[in-house]
Amino acid sequence: MDQLIQLHKKSTLKIIGLMSGTSCDGVDLALIEIKGSGVQTEFKLISSYHLPYSRQQKSGILAMIEQERISLREISQGNFYLAKLWAEAIGNMLKKEKISKDEIDLVGSHGQTFYHYPEDDTFLDRKTSSTLQLGDPAVLAQLTGITTIGDFRVADVALQGQGAPLVPYVDWILFSKLKKNVLVLNIGGIANITHIPADGRKEKVIAFDTGPGNMLIDQLMQRLYELPYDKNGEKAFLGNFSDKLFDYLQKIDFFPKKKPPKSTGREHYGKDFIITLLKRALRRRIPEPDVIHTVSKYTAFTIWQATERFINNKIDTLYVGGGGSHNKFLMKSLSDYFVNTEIRRSGEFGIDEDYKEAICFAILANELIRGNPTNLPGITGATKPAFLGKICLA
Repeated sequence: MDQLIQLHKKSTLKIIGLMSGTSCDGVDLALIEIKGSGVQTEFKLISSYHLPYSRQQKSGILAMIEQERISLREISQGNFYLAKLWAEAIGNMLKKEKISKDEIDLVGSHGQTFYHYPEDDTFLDRKTSSTLQLGDPAVLAQLTGITTIGDFRVADVALQGQGAPLVPYVDWILFSKLKKNVLVLNIGGIANITHIPADGRKEKVIAFDTGPGNMLIDQLMQRLYELPYDKNGEKAFLGNFSDKLFDYLQKIDFFPKKKPPKSTGREHYGKDFIITLLKRALRRRIPEPDVIHTVSKYTAFTIWQATERFINNKIDTLYVGGGGSHNKFLMKSLSDYFVNTEIRRSGEFGIDEDYKEAICFAILANELIRGNPTNLPGITGATKPAFLGKICLA
């Protein structure tokens, strides 16, 4: 308890944000120095670090996530294994930067989502919703010797919320000061948007997952070309648009049409979705580059369509972050749809596109220590505000 009191009293904290996303490519770390909270938050990025997962690690993690039945041994071992892997990554970053662990106040860890089902479903004799992130924060705290905050989604889901997206609270902190209608887009495995109105009022923020981000494109690249992703959108640029495949995507993909609050992940856009899509492409004899081109275009379309359907305000500026911001074809496709909107990368606003989510979870960890609830019930659907994260003392 003394540790928490001392952390709360410190005016400035050094926090490592940790993010392992739905693509399972690796873990991102962002070390920030932060003071204040809420809209008074000020921070600077001290260091960033990416640990790519090996082919064996990635395929093993994805295999566990995607199989319908998973053993208790796999869940338990995976929970500790990921924490151990991330502890090593933290050690590597601190060694590289010549920073002692004693200089770090907190780690804010998102965890690796293994199962996310925020909709009420009958389980035994009760309607139950749930979410599960592995990479236990208590294990991480003991292995690093740094107090860790993790499991940010659980409290919101317990209050009948979606448990996602969680980034909008941080988007509100960062972008409300611009005093204009801003749309913040993060293209990770899943794409999600946050709309901050010009008056900056937190209760008027709108946010939700729009549908696929990099997830479909990456899976197709791995199956069709044995490449991890479409670098710079090169394969997409080589292909042509297939209206038949595009129409089929709209037919089988119910998620973009669903009203917010909503969230999704690999449970919808995973292996089964890809197999269904590829069978259709094979039957129609659609060339491989055309598949990549059309699915990439569809990804941009679902982002634009979500904005048209669910956000009424005119968008002054669209800020794009996440790995998808490096896909030139995807960025061009966005400009084709958002014809009257200024499009900028979040890096131009001082937020590294590749480490934005890691930065966000460092900020969320700071908010919990400062005593602030960080879910936005109007966005997640939770019955009330909640303090997000479990504090695990080192």
